[in-house]
Formats: sequence, C-alpha cells, structure tokens
Amino acid sequence: SVDIQNITVSIPKDLVKKGSNEFKVETYLRNSDLPCIDDVNTANWITIKGDSSVKVNFSNILADNKISNFPYPYLKVNDNVDLGNALVIPDNYTDGELSAALLLDSYMSKLYGSSDYNGKIYKYSDAPKNQYINYIFIGNYNSISSEINLGIDENSSNVIKVIDSPYGSEGSCKLMAIVGNDDNMLIKAVNSLINPDILMQLNSDIFYIDEKLDEKIKESNREDINKVTFKDIGNDEIQLKGPFRRTATVSYNLPKNKSLVPGDKIKLYMRYSENLDFDRALVTLYINGTPIGSKKLEKEKAQNDELELTIPSDINLSNYMDMKIAFDLEMTNSYCEKRQEEMPWALVTGDSYIYSAMNNIEDYYFSNYGAPFVSDRAYNNTLIVIPDNLSSEDLTAIGGIFSYLGKDITYNTGKLQAIRFSNLKGEEKDNNLIIYGTPENNPLIKSINDKLWFKYDNEYLKFLSNEKLFLTDPYSSEITTFQLDKSAFNTQRAMLVLTSKDENNLRDSLKYLSSSEKLYELHGDSAVLDKYGNIKTYKFKKDTEKPAYEKVKELDSNAKGMIILVVLFVLFAVVSLTLFYLKNRKVKDKKIKKK
Repeated sequence: SVDIQNITVSIPKDLVKKGSNEFKVETYLRNSDLPCIDDVNTANWITIKGDSSVKVNFSNILADNKISNFPYPYLKVNDNVDLGNALVIPDNYTDGELSAALLLDSYMSKLYGSSDYNGKIYKYSDAPKNQYINYIFIGNYNSISSEINLGIDENSSNVIKVIDSPYGSEGSCKLMAIVGNDDNMLIKAVNSLINPDILMQLNSDIFYIDEKLDEKIKESNREDINKVTFKDIGNDEIQLKGPFRRTATVSYNLPKNKSLVPGDKIKLYMRYSENLDFDRALVTLYINGTPIGSKKLEKEKAQNDELELTIPSDINLSNYMDMKIAFDLEMTNSYCEKRQEEMPWALVTGDSYIYSAMNNIEDYYFSNYGAPFVSDRAYNNTLIVIPDNLSSEDLTAIGGIFSYLGKDITYNTGKLQAIRFSNLKGEEKDNNLIIYGTPENNPLIKSINDKLWFKYDNEYLKFLSNEKLFLTDPYSSEITTFQLDKSAFNTQRAMLVLTSKDENNLRDSLKYLSSSEKLYELHGDSAVLDKYGNIKTYKFKKDTEKPAYEKVKELDSNAKGMIILVVLFVLFAVVSLTLFYLKNRKVKDKKIKKK
C-alpha cells in the first residue's frame, strides 16, 4: 500500500541567512532489512508531493523614506498585493503618465518573482485612501492633489520623492511620487528605479532627475553573449552523492523571441570520486527528456573531466530547455551494500555552459508570446493603442498584460508607449502594436477590419463567420477575439488586436494575457472567448519556411561536414569533366587543322 505522510519540521532560526536560502530534502528508504533486496527492487521509491511548502513567519522592517528601499514597501511578497500597494495616475492622465505607470507595473512584476503579480492602477479619484496601502503616484507637478504635500516647487518638478502617506497613521505607510514636467522625464525617472546601480545610490527621500542622467542598464559585457554558464542561471555547482544512478536537472529559458537550434552545444566540466567501477560508470545528458549523448567515466580524469555534446536535429526545441544530467556511479563489489549516502560522488562545476546560436523566432503565435513585444529581455518598440476614456478597472486589466510581459524584462533599454487613438500621429507605422477596444471607442479597429481573420460586419455589431468557425446570433455579438499577426501598417512589425463589441467581456478576457496559467490555454494565432469562460483557439497563418542557408546553419557539425564533402566532391567532378572536355576539344581541333 502507498502511505501519504505529513511531516512537519521546525527550521532553526540561526540557519536562515540573509538573501537566498536553500532547503534540501534527502530521503533514505528500505523495504527490507535483508542485504541486496533493495538494490534491485524497483518498487523502492518515495515521492515528495507538489503541495509541500515552507512557511516562514517574519516581521516587516519598519520602512524609512529612502528611495533605495524600492520596491519595499510598495511591493511586499508576504502581503496581499491587492491591498498592499497602488499605482495612481491623475484623473485626466496624459499618454506619457499612463506609459510610465504601465512600465513601472511591468518592472514591479519582474521584481515580484515567479508568481503572477496582480497590481492595481487607479485614477486618483478612484484610489482607495486608507492606512493599509503604500502608494506610488505618477504624474505632472500640476496634477498633484493638495492632499499630497511633497515640499517641492514647480521649478524642481522632475523628481522622485518619498513621504509618509497622508492617508495612514504617522509612518505606517509610504507614498512615492514620481513627478515630471514632461513625458520623457517621467519615463527616465521610472527607468532609474529599475537600474540597481543607480537605485543603490539613492539613500535619501528625494532624487532630482535631469537630462544628463544615464539611467539605462548596461547590458552584459561578456565577449560572447551566446555563452550562458550554469552559474549565470543560478547553479554554482551540482553535487550528486551515493551509488547507482544519480540525476540533477537544469532548466533554462531563452528570451521569448529566441529558440534553441540543432547544433547548439552543451559543455560540462566535472569531477568524480576515484572508487568507481570504471568499466560501468557513465554520465548521460538528456534534453527535454531525450538522451543526446553519454561518456564513460575514466579514473585518470576523475579530478578534471569534460563532456561536450551537440544538440541533434531530432530534439523538440523551443525557448525552454530542460536538461537532465545523469551519473551512473557504479562501484566495485557494491551490489549488497545496505547503506551508501556520501560515497561515491560526482560534481558538475558552475563554469559548465550552454552555447546557443539563439535563433530568432519569426512567426507570431501565442506559444511564443510575449515575443515580439519583448525581445532580448527588453521592450521591443511596443505601442498599445487604447480608447480615449478608460476606467480604473480598464487600466488595471491592461496593466495585467504588461505585468505578464514584465516577467521577461531584464533591461530598461526598450521602449513602451501607450497612446490614445485620438493622439495617434503615425506611431502605429513604426511599432509592434497592441490594439485594445471596441469599434466604437477605438476607431483604429474599424480601419483594419478587412485585415482581421475574425471581421466585424458592416455595422460593427457582430463578428462574421469564416473558414474556421461558423458563428450564430446572438453569440457572434457577445464574444471577444484575440488576433496576433503581422501589422497592417508595417509587415516588419506585429499586431495583437484585442476587441469585442462588449466592453465588459473584453476587459474580463484580458486575464488570459495576465496569468501564466491562463496563457497556456492560448494556441495558434487567434482566439475566441465568450462570457462563460469558454475559449477556442485557431491557427490561420502558415509557418514561415526558412531559406536554405538558415537550415544549413542549424545542422550539427557532422551534417555540415558531410555537406562540405559532397560539395567538394561535386566541384571536383565538375572541374575534372570540364578539363577532360577542354583537353579532348583541343585534340580534336589539332586533328582538324592537320587535315
């Protein structure tokens, strides 16, 4: 029988260190007290259930007014985020103020961690004003409410300032004001908060922003950006202990606009104990569950061994790689050992690496989302075109889109803009577009209706049937559609159209672009969502066929070598035949002249 047991263990406080902590569970299980039996018993196993957890109770440090504390206390991972913070913009917000709020919202999502961040964006009059909320106000100096006393004047209005919240008891909550006299200065201020090299220097409650500030994060100075070491992805070293098969897994996410390609290399630097049975000891590497190669361990190389393997063409590759390293640590005469814990051992060092050509993903599908709006871990000329008037509920829902995209943001070197339809002056031609709204509140949707797979009828009252889906009334007027394709204004850019006749349905549907769990339900390049939570996805585009030279680049070294040999052989044959032909022609010409 299978027994499920609940075990609670207290963690000694003195073992918890500042920063990150590792919690390791080691198990030892036997079904018999007899020797040898458990060595070959495949039923000897134990499973740690996925709902196991670590509970840590702690007290929050009383926040002071230093800007360098950011994102604390505006982002507290142990608190209910819905109550703990709020981004606030003026009621009559400008496009630049909203752009800065969406940008900061996405950065805070990155800082929040792996789980989904559900921040709130409010217009000032809608923001709940109580003692439990830490606020971040983003706006122009003239839009600051009289309730918020920053102690600055209009002549010094490009500033980040932290004060005690006017809505809480003294010192209980904070308010950070990001104030700019124009949109560019607001974006510069937000970008300075996400740059750790700048943020660490802001040990006061005020920081003045000027044009000379270089707020951009310096990208990696590595000579080879395609080389990613295990240390870079959080694995300083991998230790494996005990006899028989021991495994470890390394996971790696490329930027969303990149994918692994056949021919990419993985190199392991390793050490292992010298008491192995080297006739049977082996290391094997698996990529996404498929073995790609192995190597026999050797006693002479036990203190300094290497394994380099090339990813073959038959591996299912994407921008995610699950790599399993398996050591068969067989020992001489160890068949009947009853207990082995620390010996033998193997270690993979942190300078082991993945070398990837990082192939650009050219096709726009939800399986690659957020590409192309995020590229190389920065925003990629992303523009959201919105209706002129949005509620706080709309702003929060739209913010959720950028909270999700923010998970893949590392650099603040990209561009993100929000522009009302009425303020467009041709920006739609030069950017990757997200178009949000109904045909009534965002007329840009009417202008591209003939470019959509799911088109509106002539009155813009319902969607029309197409080759993928026959729509009936009134269902056709109640649904929301997501459509991801090349931009109607620039074929070198992308366009994601989020539209519905019903504003409430449209807003509610954005949860599918805001949640990691929901996003996995989106496939292909278009989706139909209804108010009951049903979703159907479709693929209209054909995959882009890569040119021949791109396919050759993706081949492994053996295949490239064979192609080179074949090409050389063909060239040799052509040259030989040409010379033979020319030689015979000369002979014939001489014979003709003699005659």
